[in-house]
Amino acid sequence: MPCVFQSAGKHKASVKTAPARRKINVEVYPHHNHLLLIHVENTFDGKIQQKNNIFQSSKRSGNGIGIESVRHITDKNGGICDFTYKDGIFSAKIMLRI
Repeated sequence: MPCVFQSAGKHKASVKTAPARRKINVEVYPHHNHLLLIHVENTFDGKIQQKNNIFQSSKRSGNGIGIESVRHITDKNGGICDFTYKDGIFSAKIMLRI
């Protein structure tokens, strides 16, 4: 589970954001005794790049690793995930079977 939080948190993106706008919000709660719902939001400054529905790395050329790792973990464990961004807020919604 720490890998999910580390990748989804995108803490480095928030650190690069102007200090007055920095924010990371994490909500985690069980649902119906067999699901874990995770919602992470963080602010970001800059442009998010996607290619063929895959987020591109902001640190190097090519595909990003963190979000793809979260997708792999959720798929492997029968869960789902969704990533969106709008108006300087990046959002990760994750559902895992427990």
